[in-house]
Amino acid sequence: MARLAGERAAVTVVATISTEPRTLQARGPRPELVLLHVRTVQITARGQQISARVPLMVRSGADLRDELTALPVGGTVEMTGVLGPADPEDPQAGWLRLRAPPRLLAGPGPLDRAVNRTRAGLVASVAHNRPDQRALVPSLVVGDTSAVSDQVAEEFRATSLTHLMAVSGANLATTIALVWWVGAWLGLRRRALRIVSVCGVVVFVIVCRSEPSVIRAAAMGVVMLAAAGLAFDRAAGLRALCVAVLGLMIVDPWLSRSVGFWLSVCATAGILWWTTGWARAMSAWAPENLARAIVAPWAAQLSTQPIITWLSDQISTTGLLANIAAAPFVGPATVLGMSAAVLGAIWTPLGVPFGWLAGWCVQPILWIARLGAGAPAGALEWPARPALLAVLAGLCLGIAMVTPWLLARRSRCLVVAVAVLLATVVRPPMPGWPGEWQLAVCDVGQGTAVVVRAGPGAAVLYDTGPEPEPVIRCLDELGVRQIPVLVLSHYHADHIGGAQAVLERGGVGLVLVSPLASPRSDAERIARSAAGAGVPARIARIGDAVQVGPLRLEVLWSGSVQGEEKAGSGESSAENNSSVVIRTSGAGPTAILAGDIEPLAQQAARRAASASGASLRADVLLMPHHGSSRQDEAFWRATGARVAIASAGVDNSYGHPAAAALGLAARLGMEVRRTDQQGGVLVQAGQGALVTRTRR
Repeated sequence: MARLAGERAAVTVVATISTEPRTLQARGPRPELVLLHVRTVQITARGQQISARVPLMVRSGADLRDELTALPVGGTVEMTGVLGPADPEDPQAGWLRLRAPPRLLAGPGPLDRAVNRTRAGLVASVAHNRPDQRALVPSLVVGDTSAVSDQVAEEFRATSLTHLMAVSGANLATTIALVWWVGAWLGLRRRALRIVSVCGVVVFVIVCRSEPSVIRAAAMGVVMLAAAGLAFDRAAGLRALCVAVLGLMIVDPWLSRSVGFWLSVCATAGILWWTTGWARAMSAWAPENLARAIVAPWAAQLSTQPIITWLSDQISTTGLLANIAAAPFVGPATVLGMSAAVLGAIWTPLGVPFGWLAGWCVQPILWIARLGAGAPAGALEWPARPALLAVLAGLCLGIAMVTPWLLARRSRCLVVAVAVLLATVVRPPMPGWPGEWQLAVCDVGQGTAVVVRAGPGAAVLYDTGPEPEPVIRCLDELGVRQIPVLVLSHYHADHIGGAQAVLERGGVGLVLVSPLASPRSDAERIARSAAGAGVPARIARIGDAVQVGPLRLEVLWSGSVQGEEKAGSGESSAENNSSVVIRTSGAGPTAILAGDIEPLAQQAARRAASASGASLRADVLLMPHHGSSRQDEAFWRATGARVAIASAGVDNSYGHPAAAALGLAARLGMEVRRTDQQGGVLVQAGQGALVTRTRR
């Protein structure tokens, strides 16, 4: 299998479907993808048959989405495609890129049919709820995230509520608590309750699919239940946790590389180690149940914060408040959702009332996530360097040590609560940032947003990045109130995602856009947003020039290239090559802002500049296409730039900036700055010197 994957062999695979397909929305140049986990039964390739039961990830474009969605979990299918090797850290044996629609050979067995019917019953029971409700209820109850929108996912991520979008130990604990209550009401004794609880865990895992995340959640939930049964005996609970971790390592060693597993273990350990003592300190003036409800998420946050910061380069100031506020709604939503699933599997109308109630139990969670994500200081930057992570871990331990003292008095708790609330609203200034600047490349993740100063409080903005929050935060930090000209190089999401927010913010005088209105839906959306804000939009043409105070903008390139592929789905090179290329001069460093142009357009821009007598010389070059491997050396050489800046996201899947682009900059004597490693980049010119400063 590994040899065939390494050779990228064309194969025919007979496999059993393990999970529902998952759709990754189109993002920037990446088209929409559909992913499906399967377990192979037989592989036919190059005249040989291999019988092997190994996990495989199937990948397809949007054209086969309907065919994949229709396949039942547990069914046996025949698929043809091309194998590809998996990364060493991935648990699957490889990738299969489909070439044709799959063919169903056999339906699922009795157990899988029952599970499919139960999960379908839950989806049908919430079909009449609001869109976000009918997406979140199946996600929270059985881990079905297929309908959760990118916006909701981002809001939950920003408020540390992501664990509620998947099956967690809290779900299992709530479900088993319901089983205990029903068993006790029926008169069952302790031994019978234990047997029923074990059966409940097994059913929970089967209904939620026995994926690694579900197995992990089940183990953590059982540990918490064991500790609760022993009145939160810390020693006994930690022994149970160690047994669970060792058992899971034996069952699935790949969990040792799962960040989700690390978070689960750390959160459970933190709750077991700290909760009892903290609740006892707080119970001097507050009911014990309220005390546990407050200290449990606080313990989980402190114990997992270094890992979360390592992943995100951030500290969420709203996470604690959001988790405390959301906690009362998780239990009822889980119980009502499970009831809707079971009753809906019997007859859909029976489950609808419970599904409707479950939807309105998760609605407050959606409101909490939206409110927390919109907080002015919802997330604070903390670079994930080893030394700074060690400092953060020390701070978390220090806070944990003083927490009992803080909780012992109501007045101290009130002061802490006010401080936490203020931390979500007031963003502390970064000493010395931004200071003096003339050109800024904002850190907006995998995208582009460049701000060129045009006077006090005024600047030209070139692209807006993929999301509204980073570009708005960058403009606020730089003190930009007026944007006389907004240039949108082309209509890919990683360049226009924040445009609507910028227009709604106000102060925009003119929008310059690419002549290629593709993807059409995005071009129409930008036109509507500009019209709604009362801002004129104009197509940028080669040779156009705009004067904004001391700053001069020249359009060096805009439009299509002779002989290139035609624009189709909106993800072809035609859209990249249609990028509006701007040269800024007259105020501060001269810069070439090159959008996503590829070698064909770079060559065409060089020819156009030569024919018109325009200059390509500049101090700063914004690396075309985020520093991809496809570059025209003559274009770079013609700029004579001293600094090349790559605007890219941390660990992005495209490999930007590529080693080829970095090597090209080094050969041409250009200093390289990159937002993925250094954060925002500021440039200032004066007295023949070019000074750059980076946020990190």
